[in-house]
Amino acid sequence: MKGLINRNAVVTGAASGIGAAIAKRFCDEGVNVLAIDRNAVSWADSYENVRSVQLDLTNGSTPGLVLENINSFLKGSCDILVNAAGVSAMAPFEETNAEVWDTTLAINFEAVTVLTRTLLPLLKKSDQARVIMIGSICSEFAPAGMSAYVVSKHAVLGLTRALASEFGGDGITVNCIQPGAIVTGITAAGFEGNSPFREHWENKAAIGRLGQPDDVAPLAAFLVSEEGRFISGHGIYVDGGAMQQG
Repeated sequence: MKGLINRNAVVTGAASGIGAAIAKRFCDEGVNVLAIDRNAVSWADSYENVRSVQLDLTNGSTPGLVLENINSFLKGSCDILVNAAGVSAMAPFEETNAEVWDTTLAINFEAVTVLTRTLLPLLKKSDQARVIMIGSICSEFAPAGMSAYVVSKHAVLGLTRALASEFGGDGITVNCIQPGAIVTGITAAGFEGNSPFREHWENKAAIGRLGQPDDVAPLAAFLVSEEGRFISGHGIYVDGGAMQQG
C-alpha cells in the first residue's frame, strides 16, 4: 500500500483477533504501531516496529499513558487510530443485567470516544490522518440475544458518520469496518460449541464460510493508505456476502 512506511499508528484490541491482524498487517507495511490491549500482546516480539502496552481502556488514567507512549515510541505523532477493542455477550434482553450493559458500552463505545478525542490534536497535525472503527454487520441489523452488543455497534457506526463530517475539514477520514461472522477469541467458542449457529453463519455468507481476522486486515491497510484518501464516513462490510443474503 502506498504511503504507509514510517507512518505512526495506535491500534487497540491488538492482542488477538481482528485488532492483532490489523496491527500485524500495518507492521508488515512499515507502519510503526503502538499495540494496546488489556491482555499481553504476545506477537509483538516478532517485530521491531511495534511497542505493546497492556492497558484497560476504561481506566481513567489510560489517555495519559497512551500519550506518554506516543511521545516515547512514536516521537509524539499519530497518523492512524484503529479502535478495535471490543467485547460481546450473548443473552436474552431480560437476562442482560446492568453490569453487562455498562461493560459492553464502556469498552465498545465510550472508550472509543475517549481515545479518539485524546488523539485528535495529533491527528490534526498529520497530512494523512485516518481513524478506523471496528463495527459489525450488527450495526446495520439486530440479531436476537445480543442487545447490548448491537446497541454499542449501532453507536459506533453513528459516531463514524458524525466524526467523518466533523473531522473532514482537518483532512481526517473516518470509516467503520463492519465484519460479518469472523472467528476470533471472542467468537470461536460459540462457533465450535454450537453447530447450528456455525452452520447458520456459514450458509448466510454467500461464499460459504466463516471469516478470519486476516480477511479484515487488508481493508484496514487500504483505508489508511494514500489510495484510501477520499473514502470517509462509511460502514464497509467484510462479510463474505452475508448481508446480501437477507
